[in-house]
Amino acid sequence: MRCGYTAGEMRAKAAADSLIGVSKWELDTPALCVDLDKMDQNLATMRTKLAASGVASRPHAKTHKCPAIAKLQLAAGSIGVCTAKVSEAEALYANGVEKILMTTSNVTREQDPPRDEDPQGEPDRSSRRSTTRGTRRICPMPRRKPASSPTSSIDVAVGTRSGVPADERALALAQLVDKLPNLKLRGMISYDGGAQHIKGFRKRLRGHARSGSSRRSAPSMR
Repeated sequence: MRCGYTAGEMRAKAAADSLIGVSKWELDTPALCVDLDKMDQNLATMRTKLAASGVASRPHAKTHKCPAIAKLQLAAGSIGVCTAKVSEAEALYANGVEKILMTTSNVTREQDPPRDEDPQGEPDRSSRRSTTRGTRRICPMPRRKPASSPTSSIDVAVGTRSGVPADERALALAQLVDKLPNLKLRGMISYDGGAQHIKGFRKRLRGHARSGSSRRSAPSMR
């Protein structure tokens, strides 16, 4: 005897508004189970903490991959969300989330942001650039409305993750993006993934300070 519900059955229940009473142990995996009260509390705490610092938040949607939660994060004051993959960005955008930053560089043509169907208005879509080859590849792609071109940020390397070194090469890539007709230069982005695993706030802070020195040494992009 089969127990539980398949994903299709759960979608049908959701469409029929009959999910109340279903146990979490009956859900097919993977399933995102959220305590809404705790999530609302966390969103409020994040907003309060950042308000005093003047730092904006752009949470990574890979933690939930859920457009509804992304909208709650935006409503709570986040300036946008991040995605690691084009497919994640497409799923969010198709469900009304427009302020998206791709945090990984597009290595192959299949990973380039699609542009064959330009939406109305000017969505805030941004992707990372770390190579001149990938940047030049995306330039000839057709578009219908100049205003809808996705913006690009220069992926400046810190630690050993990815990106262009924080020297004249970063400046040259930024200048290339700024000149190409199908791209808009947004700024620069870097991520020190290794420092996230340093235990202890003060040690982690010193780790970020060391990696941040390479970002500060990057030539001015003005």
